Amino acid sequence: MHSFAGLERLRGPLGAAALLAMGFVAARMTTPAPPLDPVTHTVRSIQPDGSGRVQISLDETQRRVVTGRLDDQNIQQLLVAAANGDNPSARLESVGVLKDHAESSPVRDALLNAVAHDPNAGVRLAALEGLKRLAGEPDIRKALAQVLLTDEDPAVRIQVVDLLVAHRDDALTGVLQNRVEKDNNNYVRLKSEQALKAINASIGTF
Repeated sequence: MHSFAGLERLRGPLGAAALLAMGFVAARMTTPAPPLDPVTHTVRSIQPDGSGRVQISLDETQRRVVTGRLDDQNIQQLLVAAANGDNPSARLESVGVLKDHAESSPVRDALLNAVAHDPNAGVRLAALEGLKRLAGEPDIRKALAQVLLTDEDPAVRIQVVDLLVAHRDDALTGVLQNRVEKDNNNYVRLKSEQALKAINASIGTF
């Protein structure tokens, strides 16, 4: 009864404010705190002290989510960084997004780098898809010709042949002849031979 009597005395403007404050405190005490963002830990050193305790030195990276439009420069920078990163899944996802924006110079460079150097064939194929619209440009064709000569995956080499023959270029005759003679995949050799015939070039070197 004393508690309710005390509340009776809080009626009026001051009493309303006090009740509101009490309600806020009660809510803070009963509402669970929101979960923290996931944190990535990298352990640098571990030092036991002999008493059952241990000192662990670590670096922490707290994860956060960034959302934005694909034409936003900051978003593009993050995607390009992911395309050049160590995580193969993130590289594939990033290139899969960037391939539709190859008109941007940094994106174009990232796709060329992926085609030439990414160890994952799936990433290289996705990058080739992004370069398809630029396959008529001399610097792109030069890079693709090198990929045709050096890439270990026949699926990548086949895709490169298709991109190169979409734009006639007699300067690529030697590269295609090389593939007809030396490629270890029958279908790559066949595609290269067909490409040479399409530009009325000799199949072999003399």
